[in-house]
Amino acid sequence: MKEDMTFELTKIFTFDMAHRLSFHEGKCWNLHGHTYRLEVTVSGGIDKNGMVIDFNDMNIIIMDHAVNILDHATAIYQNDDLLMKAFPKELKHVIFPYEVTAENLCLWIHERLTKAGLTLKKITIWETANSKAVYTK
Repeated sequence: MKEDMTFELTKIFTFDMAHRLSFHEGKCWNLHGHTYRLEVTVSGGIDKNGMVIDFNDMNIIIMDHAVNILDHATAIYQNDDLLMKAFPKELKHVIFPYEVTAENLCLWIHERLTKAGLTLKKITIWETANSKAVYTK
């Protein structure tokens, strides 16, 4: 096999999460939720066994460092005074350093999975069935 071959592998996940956009002048200003579809694509050369990464290993990393953290949580922007003051700390939540847009959610996931050791090609977040954001590195 050629050593210069590059492959892409993608795993797909869904999770439910609530958020609000504190800057928004429309309905997204309100706390609401989505069933997100997450597509994580890694790239790289294959090892001596013909694998970039074992799909199960990829699954464990993504679940542990992103999906399990976000699923059934409320995502809160750290400068959202309304939610930061009023949100019950006993409920599952994640504090973000920026507004929780689909674009920033891609960025947050990318940062975490990169630190966990994945060589990422792109992160795709489907916020609805016909609206997605894609972060490509």
